[in-house]
Amino acid sequence: MPDTWGIPGPTFLFYYISAMVVIAVLAAIHRRALFRGPRDVRVDQLGPQQLAYLNGGDRLAVYSAMGGLRGAGAIGSGPGRTLVQTGPLPTGVTPLDSAIYHAAGRGIRARDVQSDQWVATALSQLRDGLENTGLAVSAARLREARVWVFAGLAVLAVGVARLFAGLDNDKPILFLLPLLFFAAILTLALTVRTRYATAVALRGMRDLRRANQHLSPAQSPAYATYGATGAAMGVALFGAASLYSMDPSFAAEAEVQRIAATGGSSGYSDGGSSSSGSSCSSGSSCGGGG
Repeated sequence: MPDTWGIPGPTFLFYYISAMVVIAVLAAIHRRALFRGPRDVRVDQLGPQQLAYLNGGDRLAVYSAMGGLRGAGAIGSGPGRTLVQTGPLPTGVTPLDSAIYHAAGRGIRARDVQSDQWVATALSQLRDGLENTGLAVSAARLREARVWVFAGLAVLAVGVARLFAGLDNDKPILFLLPLLFFAAILTLALTVRTRYATAVALRGMRDLRRANQHLSPAQSPAYATYGATGAAMGVALFGAASLYSMDPSFAAEAEVQRIAATGGSSGYSDGGSSSSGSSCSSGSSCGGGG
């Protein structure tokens, strides 16, 4: 029987592995450039809500604001897991603080506060500001990074087509099967679902966590010790678990999810692939290329 598509099995396997490696390397290089961020920006002058967005997106930014307002005695929980105003709005607040405070005045449920019109507007302003400084990854850059998914799908489609063609041609396809698995994993790894912070921002936040370990939930921080700013910063750097540590009853009644900050992870995979080489004697199909 002639070789499938006129290409011997070992030759096809070599080119197939090479294609996956090239795609993985080029995607990694491209994404590193996309998500690097400018070198001259710093995160140590950002507010807690900005840091919270970089660590966990809109939801963590809302939790950070809620933690600060709760620490200042401005909001609390009411019947039906709603937010209520329990004191005046403190001075020096952000637009997000004001939006959440006024939403609490309308008795909005805590779980719905993020979808409130004014809160959503404040979050959009916060996000735009971070993107303009190069600290946050924009939706446009994420879409550009996802272009590599099509390359992964193309490789996967070629492999599947080779599989069926080899079966029709009574050729062995044993070694092609694990390569199809790796091609599928590569394609999934190229799908960058979410990333909030650039690499520069992530490095800066790792330094901030080390400098603010006293706000970690493991240290059991308290409002009385660190106040409203400490509460907001603790949530921003270490996730919503900090709010549970400082005020477990409010966090539970407000249905705050125990989401964690990213901890410095990049939030995406560069799509590296693994492969194993094998030698094939001349005239042998090695059982694997169809």
